[in-house]
Amino acid sequence: MASSSTSNHAECVGILSLENVIQTAKTSVLLKSLDENLKYIKINAEKVVKDRKQNLEEIQNQRQQICDEIKKVRNKINAHLDGLEQLIHQDLYSAEEKVKAQIEDLLRKLAEHTENIDILQTNMSAIKEYASDLQAFLGSKMIETEIKKHEILMQSLFEDGSSQKINLNYNIEDKLSDVLSTVTSFGSISVESSSPLVVLQTENDKQAQIITIHHASPTTTNINDINMTLENKFGFTGVRGCSFSSTGDICLLGYEQQRLLILNKDGTLKNFISLSNSYPLDVTCIDDKTVAVTFSNQIPIINILTKSIESTIKTTSNCFGICYRDGHLLYCNTGLGIQKVNVLDNCSSTLVKDETLTNWSFITTSKDKIFYTNSSHHTVTCCSLTGEKMWEYKDQLVRSPRGISIDKDSNVYIASSGNDSIIVLSSDGKHARKLLGKEDGINNPFGLEFDVKNEKIIVANVSGPILYGRC
Repeated sequence: MASSSTSNHAECVGILSLENVIQTAKTSVLLKSLDENLKYIKINAEKVVKDRKQNLEEIQNQRQQICDEIKKVRNKINAHLDGLEQLIHQDLYSAEEKVKAQIEDLLRKLAEHTENIDILQTNMSAIKEYASDLQAFLGSKMIETEIKKHEILMQSLFEDGSSQKINLNYNIEDKLSDVLSTVTSFGSISVESSSPLVVLQTENDKQAQIITIHHASPTTTNINDINMTLENKFGFTGVRGCSFSSTGDICLLGYEQQRLLILNKDGTLKNFISLSNSYPLDVTCIDDKTVAVTFSNQIPIINILTKSIESTIKTTSNCFGICYRDGHLLYCNTGLGIQKVNVLDNCSSTLVKDETLTNWSFITTSKDKIFYTNSSHHTVTCCSLTGEKMWEYKDQLVRSPRGISIDKDSNVYIASSGNDSIIVLSSDGKHARKLLGKEDGINNPFGLEFDVKNEKIIVANVSGPILYGRC
């Protein structure tokens, strides 16, 4: 039976024998694929380990930052209470001095009054002993008149309240008492999670990238369908940076005027803040009340409601373009690359090492990617959130690119200052076209920001910023 079965299998067509299969096992596609998968698993594990260790360091720094903030608040409260105590002491001293002056003035009058009484008593004694009957009569009448005056004076002391007892009293402010009874906590501690910065890499991703290279991008039609129309021109010259808040307000950064302008949706001036440092470069909104502004070697975080600087981040070299994402500021550091800094603890790290990065380079983020321009090298680069380069665009269409922003479809908008135009680039970096030019009002553009919610774009022209709407 066994020999007959073996003989029958040998005659089967299309079936390889086990001996033939194992001869090519070491060079098979499966083994190569398994080897690649192991390599990517190891790479991903190393990425996660690096990211988690960095997260631990950030948590430690955040704890210290929170402790410092608590101490700062405590010191502010102490300083405020010290100030209130000093004021109440001044009021107490003033009240005492006022009462003291009143009583001393009364004592002076009473001393004069007593002195006059003594004189009258002396005169009375002299009249009794030495005066004639006529002199006694006349003298008594004069003394009687003086006594009436002194009686009236004494009576007035009781009628006008001069003789009333005076006390100093103190009533504690109700709100201070409320603090002691109602404030039961210095604050609250919470743990928040945000999108991971690690992007897992697999063999399938690599195959997908290869497939993408050989097929037309599905976003090509999208960028060809994009059109913008002019909605508003603003009469502020010298603007370099611009940003939209989540409420639709527009922030403009005056380079030469050294000021931050906040405009309403309709373009009317809502507020402005004078900046003490020279030549601000770019601005990004952190939330509805705070913005970050780049200068040559520092980034102050400004509260636009109180017009005060909440904190300042020092940079190692010139910093230009800046954007905000998930509790971190990302900014272009000349000669170094893209830096990432935590806004809570100011912990900084290099996200993308690019020693070729030059002045007036800008940055933006969208979904799981980072996009930045290199003005002197005429390039637009796309990286993952972990800093891995995904693609780079360079073409005559883009010259001296500066401001950069993203729409909801991840199409990239670039302020091409070298040819006075706005270029729209597909999300894969393969297709581009001129969207706006000189004929549309573009003139030496610097910053650029796309309002995803309202589908509007603000361009910081040197001659004055312009707002365009999608049509």
